[in-house]
Amino acid sequence: MTPLHHLQDRIRPGALLVMLAIVGAGTYFEFVYNGPPTLYAVTLWIIVVPMLLISTVEGVRSHPLYQPLTYGGFMAIGALQYLNGNWFLLSGLFILCGIIGLVLELRNRSN
Repeated sequence: MTPLHHLQDRIRPGALLVMLAIVGAGTYFEFVYNGPPTLYAVTLWIIVVPMLLISTVEGVRSHPLYQPLTYGGFMAIGALQYLNGNWFLLSGLFILCGIIGLVLELRNRSN
């Protein structure tokens, strides 16, 4: 069985359709309705969309790199929001949650 067929068996179709609708609506509002996007907004979208779509695949959360990459993504999201000049409190919370998550993950792996 090829990896593509294996992935097709693990994708939850209902969740994928809902997530694609959310991403489509968000993309419209971010890039069309609000006007031309900044470089930070585009980079943020490149990080956020895969994180959203990965939640529609079964068995991904059991991968050993899932949690560290998710926490790293939270820190990147917070940094990009801060650099974009929006949502200073929210960006700080994203960075703080990412750091705490990584510290807890490293502590759990060392025990």
